[in-house]
Amino acid sequence: MDSIPDISAARIRWVDVFATGPLTGNPLAVVLCDVHPPRDAMQALAAELGLSETVFAARGDRPSIRIFTPATEIPMAGHPLVGCAWVLHDEGWTGTDATLVAPGGDVVVSADAAGADVAPPPPHHVRDVSADEVARALGSTATGAAPVWNAGLSQVMLAVENPQSLVPDHEAVRALGTRDGWHGVSAYRIEQASPGVVTAEVRHFAMPIGIAEDPVTGSAAGALGAALAAAGHAAHGVLHLTVRQGHGMGRAGAVRVAVQTEGNVPVSLRVGGRVLPVIQGVIG
Repeated sequence: MDSIPDISAARIRWVDVFATGPLTGNPLAVVLCDVHPPRDAMQALAAELGLSETVFAARGDRPSIRIFTPATEIPMAGHPLVGCAWVLHDEGWTGTDATLVAPGGDVVVSADAAGADVAPPPPHHVRDVSADEVARALGSTATGAAPVWNAGLSQVMLAVENPQSLVPDHEAVRALGTRDGWHGVSAYRIEQASPGVVTAEVRHFAMPIGIAEDPVTGSAAGALGAALAAAGHAAHGVLHLTVRQGHGMGRAGAVRVAVQTEGNVPVSLRVGGRVLPVIQGVIG
């Protein structure tokens, strides 16, 4: 068989991000390149791998990364940044602290042997959408408005009674996101809450970018942290959020989020978790 054009001989690392143990969390492929291959070649490989995201990292004083779902390129995402930060640290490309250059902006990252944290762009409230419309697309009911928050990607935050009971119509989710300009929806339930500390169970659906259900979603966890902080869950200017996600998919994961606020306005985030290696090899 012919080799894959423009990517042959590149190294690839496959890791589980936000893992709670072996073969949990969200799988990620990181392709290590001297320079980025052509966009079509990167998109083709991402589609072939079929993971929710594949990262292509190019060497440099500040490594440059590009992120692809099986269907499209995206400017920013949490689990690719966290997983890539860990891989580049493990490869010796970066030290404990580094800056990665992504299409959506420079991202400050920290990594050690256990995992990594990233500082996404400052979160912001984009708009509100009809909670009823979004809930119906997920096979549920709701009233009022659901906020759309952006911590790298625009995501709807929808409170539900039981995320595991949802039966989504993925094409309806795609249609709503395409119409209203958001990339995914997090259906969440608060499990525990005290001033400044929250644990939430989440399922995330992102057909607008070609992902029916994501096992564990860093950008959406950051957006949920911002939404909850804005709703008054922060204490003394900080909210610590733990997102539990992927359990119903057999990919149990955990995301830690720290939100800094001024008043009830979120001004910065840190998103992180555990990263475990799975496979490494050479393409082609």
